Amino acid sequence: MTHLGNSESEVIMRTATLFLLTAFLAWPALAQTDPSLVGNCAPRTAVAYLDVNNVRARIFNGSELFYGPPDGYSGGGLEIPIGSGHIAHYADNMWLGGLVNDEIRTSGSTYGPYEMWPGPIPSDGTPPKDCSASDRFWSLNREADLSDAKPGIRPTSAELNWPAALGAPYHEVDGVEGYSPEFGDRPMILGDQMHWWVMNDIGNEHAYSMSDPLGVEVTSAAFAFKEPRVLQETIFIRHTITNKSTHPIREMYIGRFLDVDLGAAFDDFVGTDSTLSLFYFYNSDNDDDGNYGEAPPALGLMILEASHSGGGLPTDISSPKSKFMTNSVHIYKGSNRNVPNPRDKFAIYNYLRSLQVGGGPIVEGGTGGNDDGIPTKFAYPGDPVTGTYWSDINSDGDGTQSSPWDRRGSASFGPFDLEPGESASFTFAYLWARGVSNLDSITRLRFVAENIHSASEAILSGASFTNRPKFVDNTPPERPQQSFWMDAPYPNPSTGRATIKYSLSMDGDADIAVYDVLSRKVASIHNGNQTAGRHEASIDTSNLKPGVYSIRLNSNRRSSSRLLTVVR
Repeated sequence: MTHLGNSESEVIMRTATLFLLTAFLAWPALAQTDPSLVGNCAPRTAVAYLDVNNVRARIFNGSELFYGPPDGYSGGGLEIPIGSGHIAHYADNMWLGGLVNDEIRTSGSTYGPYEMWPGPIPSDGTPPKDCSASDRFWSLNREADLSDAKPGIRPTSAELNWPAALGAPYHEVDGVEGYSPEFGDRPMILGDQMHWWVMNDIGNEHAYSMSDPLGVEVTSAAFAFKEPRVLQETIFIRHTITNKSTHPIREMYIGRFLDVDLGAAFDDFVGTDSTLSLFYFYNSDNDDDGNYGEAPPALGLMILEASHSGGGLPTDISSPKSKFMTNSVHIYKGSNRNVPNPRDKFAIYNYLRSLQVGGGPIVEGGTGGNDDGIPTKFAYPGDPVTGTYWSDINSDGDGTQSSPWDRRGSASFGPFDLEPGESASFTFAYLWARGVSNLDSITRLRFVAENIHSASEAILSGASFTNRPKFVDNTPPERPQQSFWMDAPYPNPSTGRATIKYSLSMDGDADIAVYDVLSRKVASIHNGNQTAGRHEASIDTSNLKPGVYSIRLNSNRRSSSRLLTVVR
């Protein structure tokens, strides 16, 4: 039995047709969900924080992260670096979607009302009437809460109260089925700090998506490592989805909605590196006014795992990194007619599959919501560092830069099937990196992503008891204050003015000039004595013809060059 969905072309054709039929024939059903399928649970209230490394992340025991009550609706629950007051992410929500008897069903929201409720689904499958007993977290800190399973060592309170009966993972030590901490069984912790919770999608009506429930239970873990290296600004969220209904769920997807607001809210760009399963946000220029300031960071969401209890998904860590994220979409704030904020189950399910809100494909160019163009599964897959198409730096193939705005989007995996009783697990990583420029931050973010993929076995291992995984020190080297280098110009392509940053290792003469493809000097940027350390220079390209140029830096018998594209 296979758990992978149909081919992409078949899925697009069949689900697009299904969308049209459902939209026109069953639209009145959107008024409310079937009350007989759901319980009467109150929304979740519990809040916890991951703060073991250089991140302070607000975690809710529902499908949402960072933003939401009971802390009020002020967003921004992801502070990086910790204690800085700088907010790296505003609002985030898990999206689930699939077909039940050829009917689209979803669980998902943007900023609420949310569509997951605390606790498990009762063993008889009936909707819960009261979820308050599970409106909590079970939390572990490796150093404080875990003990070795040795004679004479009494289990800690956290170990004695570990909710293994609800599905929380543990190490079976005594060889007898069932969690027995007094006989040596111990909780399984991911990371050095972990918050674990369980939720379901049948606790009440789906007031946002206006969908009947899927009938799933989701156990979740938010965790982070106390690491001084590439994991110091990274947190992880792991979801295990179990089909607790009597019906199969076909062509299912899992994704996350992101409204990042990286520092200041209205000056961000978005991109996808499909080779790393990485969906990322970065500043549109080199100054995040009023928040991170100069050389702003980049933040990314990466899918690190996709596994299935019945096999069929890329569970092997040796699988290509590109297998774990299958779709990404840029969601445009405002009135863009093809990629606006989703308002119902049809839009959510379409976005999970890289379709526009009305069912047409996302296409290359502009915002991705044009009426024609080359269909794509990924939003802005071009490299903004080099200015390649299709990216926010080159939105039309002619070097036109997009207008900065409040960027939103979703990244997802699918399709897969869940038979009754089957489960699938997915791990998402939120990573952050800061370089010497907004575009260098993307380069460093990719470096962090590469290293996280390389360390995925250790990250997901749940090392025994108090023993934590070992990580190789692959920290990207920090550039010394006084070293020799020159960054790529930005923006690149340039339509009138560009900026370069460079550093000299010692005092001396420095010559920086622009050359055409025939190596003829066409402009001088600086020529004369300059002190050691970091510098910045501006280049007026308005008098240069469109084309590709080389910027060359020569100082103290050392040289560096970078390419600059000029467009009109």
